[in-house]
This record gives sequence, structure tokens and C-alpha cells, in this order.
Amino acid sequence: MSLIKIYILFLLFPLCHYAQSKTNTTIHPIDCDSSLITLDIKHIELLDNLIAKAQQAKRKEKIELERQFFCAMPNSNDSMLDLIYLDEVENWKKRNKTGKLPATNSLIHRFISYFSKLESIDPNQYYNKYINICVDGFYGADYNRNGFQIYERLENDTKTICAVLLQRNETEIISVFRFIFDSSHPKNEFNQDIFDNIYPLIKAENKRLAYLFKKSLEDLIKQKHH
Repeated sequence: MSLIKIYILFLLFPLCHYAQSKTNTTIHPIDCDSSLITLDIKHIELLDNLIAKAQQAKRKEKIELERQFFCAMPNSNDSMLDLIYLDEVENWKKRNKTGKLPATNSLIHRFISYFSKLESIDPNQYYNKYINICVDGFYGADYNRNGFQIYERLENDTKTICAVLLQRNETEIISVFRFIFDSSHPKNEFNQDIFDNIYPLIKAENKRLAYLFKKSLEDLIKQKHH
């Protein structure tokens, strides 16, 4: 090998090593402090503050802020609904004072919206919390619908979330799937689109999960048929 070739390899090695180390970066589970979940006005302010800072932060700081946000999010459906209800009460108080409601998305709460797009959390830890806030979920007014957008993860990260779902018992799995489809009239175009897009993906991963996904929609349609 010529001296020129050796010199070129010497220059390239650090770059290749750096690229490989970036590619192989492992996301480790977080040791969350449950005392952060206080379910009060200060908790709402904390979550809003973390979102605002993370949206402006650079990568390393953003990851840290997103992890704090993840830990501060509720870990059950009841707690999630309590937080949303408290936030809505505060919004109505602001309306009574100012005559205006804060700008909101009537279908997706801002905390759910941000949570649903997190990418910096260990997948097993992330999906277990996501599943926890969906278990026992049911259709209600405003934000309490569509499985808190977990269907988007079933479509875009099917293999990973299915592997975590398979760690759960059948009752919990059905509960998550029902929450996705639950509505006053579950036989609708929106649900059908979700089913058509996601069912083949789940079936390719696990036939039992696919069966439960299909059965959840069919049972809801039968139960709520008028």
C-alpha cells in the first residue's frame, strides 16, 4: 500500500469512527421521579414550559427537556383525564377574565400531541407509558378520543409497538384498541381508514394482535349499533 493511501485512510478513520458511534447511539431508559406528577396548576405550567423550551432548544438540550417532559406526563388514563380536565377549567377561567379562549386543537390536547411525537425515549419505556394512558380509555368530549393518537405509532412504528403490546395481557390490549375506535358511532369513515391502513401492518407482525384489533372495532360497532 502506498504512503498516499495510508495517509488518506488515516484521515478518514476518525470520520468513519464518529459516524459509526453516532449511528450506534443507544437510548437508555430514564429513572423517572414520580413526584413530578402533581396534577395541579404548577404541573400544567411545568409541562407547557418544557414544551416551549424544547421547541427552541438544540439537539442535546432538547433531548434532556423531552425526557423531563416524558417523566412529568401522567402514567394512567385516569390521571391523564384529570390533567386535561384541570387544564380545561383553567382555560375557562381565562375566558371569563379576558373574553377569549386560548387557541387550541379541539381534537388533540397539546400535551398528547407533543407526547405522541417524542423520539428521544427508550422505546419500551415510551410505549409502556403510552399504553398505560390508553388502557381503560373511552370516547368522551373534546380530547378524550382516538386512543390519544396512539394509532399513528401503530402505523409508523408497527414492529416496535407491537412487541411492547405483546407484553401486556389481552384485556389491556383490547382496551387500547377499543379506545382508538370508540365513538358515538364507531362505524364511520375515519375508523375505517385507520383499520384499512393499520390492520395489514399488525397482521404482518402478529396474527393474534391483528385479530384483537379487528374484533375491537367489530364489537364496538355491534354494541353501539342503533
